[in-house]
Amino acid sequence: MNWKRGSFEPSCLLIAGIVMIVLAATARVTVAQSGGNMERPPHWQVLHPDRNEVVERPFVVMRPGWHIFAGPGALLWDPGSFASGNFSVTSKMFLFPTPEMGTPFGVFFGGSQFEGEWSTYLSFQIRNDGRFRVAHHAGEQVHELVPWTEHAEIVPLEATDGPVENRLAVDVQDGVVSFFINDAVVAELSDAGLTTDGAIGLAVGGDLSLHVTELLIGPNRLAGTGRDSTLTWSMDRARILFTGSRNGTTGHRSS
Repeated sequence: MNWKRGSFEPSCLLIAGIVMIVLAATARVTVAQSGGNMERPPHWQVLHPDRNEVVERPFVVMRPGWHIFAGPGALLWDPGSFASGNFSVTSKMFLFPTPEMGTPFGVFFGGSQFEGEWSTYLSFQIRNDGRFRVAHHAGEQVHELVPWTEHAEIVPLEATDGPVENRLAVDVQDGVVSFFINDAVVAELSDAGLTTDGAIGLAVGGDLSLHVTELLIGPNRLAGTGRDSTLTWSMDRARILFTGSRNGTTGHRSS
């Protein structure tokens, strides 16, 4: 089976067949799927992750869900998908084998200024090497709130295997932002100084073939769901990283 960078690899029909077999019992798609099957979803925006420039990233409705083929890194979202206040975002993603699988993928939230010169947003992404990161993006500037950190909950894909599933979730509630991988909490941050209100979508690195069956924007998760007493990043440590002090009074990060 041959792949060509930037093309519909290996082919739309073959991927669709695999999706139907592997994902026949998958959970519901929770952001409305408009558009015909195997067609680019109308209204969705696909922009460069650092600049407000349109990116040619192959991307189609492939029920159940959407399929993003290999191409340049991009942000993908429906302009009608946004949240404010207390909310949660959940996405179920299946990584398919391609020659290059080392770039990150995940979700973004708090997105704004997409009509200007550069946008701002928060990203929660994983990589196939078993690491995750939380970052604030302002144009080409990336401020790591949680740097690339290894976590055992991430399911890796071997080049010779079929697709693997990882579920990512973000929960914004009462001043705390919690991050989940496969239902385990991996990090918590104070939302002080963070803009969490805004657009919500997918943040996908280049050269990945990714199937997304779920992108849910909804109410907060139940208290204590999936909570792990051995968090990779604790609330206290994350606050030190972000503000430079335990009491949050000496902020130093530019926005």
